[in-house]
Amino acid sequence: MLMECITMAKGTRKSATSYLKQSVICLTKHISRSKPEIVELDRRIQTLILTSIILVAGIIVVVNTIPLLPPTPPPDDSISFYVFGDSQGYQGGISQIVTDANENDPDFIFHCGDLTPFGQENQYLDTLAAFEDLEVPLYTTVGNHDIRQGGGERYIQHFGPSTYSFDLDSAHFTVFNTSANTVSEDEFDWLKNDLSSDNSTWKFVFSHIPPYDPRPDENHTMESSINTRLMNLYEEYEVDVVFSGHIHMFDHRTINDVEYVITGGAGAGLYAEPEDGGIYHYVNVTLTDSEAIITPVLLDAPSIQNNRVILRGVETTVTLTIEDLTLFDYSEAYSSVQNRFDNWRNQGVYRGVNISTLIDYVGGMNENATIRITSSDGFVQDFSYYNAYPNSSWYDIQGEMILAYQYNETIVPSWIDGLRIVMLAPDGGYSNADCLATSDPGQGYHIYESAGARWAKYVAMIEIIGG
Repeated sequence: MLMECITMAKGTRKSATSYLKQSVICLTKHISRSKPEIVELDRRIQTLILTSIILVAGIIVVVNTIPLLPPTPPPDDSISFYVFGDSQGYQGGISQIVTDANENDPDFIFHCGDLTPFGQENQYLDTLAAFEDLEVPLYTTVGNHDIRQGGGERYIQHFGPSTYSFDLDSAHFTVFNTSANTVSEDEFDWLKNDLSSDNSTWKFVFSHIPPYDPRPDENHTMESSINTRLMNLYEEYEVDVVFSGHIHMFDHRTINDVEYVITGGAGAGLYAEPEDGGIYHYVNVTLTDSEAIITPVLLDAPSIQNNRVILRGVETTVTLTIEDLTLFDYSEAYSSVQNRFDNWRNQGVYRGVNISTLIDYVGGMNENATIRITSSDGFVQDFSYYNAYPNSSWYDIQGEMILAYQYNETIVPSWIDGLRIVMLAPDGGYSNADCLATSDPGQGYHIYESAGARWAKYVAMIEIIGG
């Protein structure tokens, strides 16, 4: 087994024994919360080797050979830190990271954003509570999920600015905000000034959205002109490593002498198969006098109770298991959904119970009521009467709205994304335009411009509100 992941020859380094730890960001508000149950895995013996060399448009891209190893206490004369991202309200991964950090005493830990599902106060408080026992400094930046529905102001209230820099012995750390899926001119000017004015031996950059997507034929990042401009800055000012999240997987590669690490595996649903980097993890970074060692450390996969759903009507509440759901009449059809970036996702055959059937089971609803879907990871979506009981025009666009318990013949709990809201669009695809056409004011596309957001997974409760 390989015991080191990457070695970057930097020549003679100054000793790091005299460094001072940075101040911990004050966690001012906490609430008690029992931590989610986690799956027991022996992550100290699992390894995953990811190796390839890619030639893209004349640029050599080296994807490093990375073994997954357990965290170890850093040597006394080194700088060490953990980096991770995209917990998105799942606190089990944060709990594991806090435990490892308290045991191994890195200089700090860094969250690359998407701390919450969609930036609500209770979600920020839950995240703060997960860090309550942390004994080392915490640094963060903001993600696109964190700024939803006014969440940007809540982020600042709880975590402070999302653009800043700090120094630790021979290393300089630059943090900047990409949560709006772009970089403003002011942000570019600040970034250039920060990088150009620093002469530290090591330079590290942290942000939420990476300047590339490692997956073939995918583009879950910013406009190409912005990505190119950022990468040119990193090369010009000799940045050593750029850390980001956003894409829910692990990827580590070298592009034009700059190391790029995507670490988006702290709890949100993964975007790739394990052999392609789809792993729950954080990154352990150790700097010695002459090298940087970057190691992904496995986290336990989220344990989400996805084998039952609570139906809460106006007068009655029931809990249904998967076995209960299979006793209802079902709808089944091929469908797919478009995300915010116009990419099509989740193509396949779905089977499930019509939402209208489940609502009728607990007493029905009137046209002025709202259907609230709550997922076990904290995600919430509101739907109107006409989503569940579509008239002919809406039906022609979205089809039946179902609670799917089976996908391509795989049934919950083996299908880990279920229970899931699915629109069985007659043409086989629920597009962003379809979402706009079937979203009442104040719901759906008017809140977040993505049909994919309507397809809530891990559904734990269906509730009738108002009316």
